[in-house]
Amino acid sequence: MNKPHKAFSIDECKIQASILLKSLNSKDQERSRKAAKRFKRLPEFENLTIEEIIQADVKRKHALALIAIEKNFKSWSELKCQLPFFRGGYLNQWFSSYAEAKSYQQSNSGFILPFKNQFFICDADYINNLGFNAEDNDWKLIGYDWANPNSKEAWQRLYKKWMKIQGEKS
Repeated sequence: MNKPHKAFSIDECKIQASILLKSLNSKDQERSRKAAKRFKRLPEFENLTIEEIIQADVKRKHALALIAIEKNFKSWSELKCQLPFFRGGYLNQWFSSYAEAKSYQQSNSGFILPFKNQFFICDADYINNLGFNAEDNDWKLIGYDWANPNSKEAWQRLYKKWMKIQGEKS
């Protein structure tokens, strides 16, 4: 089975978040201040001083959100959902904009998947390798487009299947 590079695995991101929290709570002031400075990227901490962040009730969810942002995802949930889409060994078509990806899909078919701020078109083999059934009618209902689905209900069913697939791999 193809696996994402360790630095891009969900488990590695969780480890990085744990290390970040330990650094924030460290008795080593320099290490703690460095970690606190990173948390200023989150909206809930951006107006706090470094000292206020160190004293704040910073939770694991904050550390996970920060790791996701540092990896150019909008949120932890986006990272957790999209990161497993990235698999090696397949020749997919990549696009910097959704409009380009949609145009390509309309001319050539395929499935549109997001990754960070980009989009790629893959084939049924790739979808099956992810653990989905590429012939599932919900794919047709969403227009084979995870990024901008035609049917939110069908997308939600696929998303639940995706979370189940991810749970089975853990």
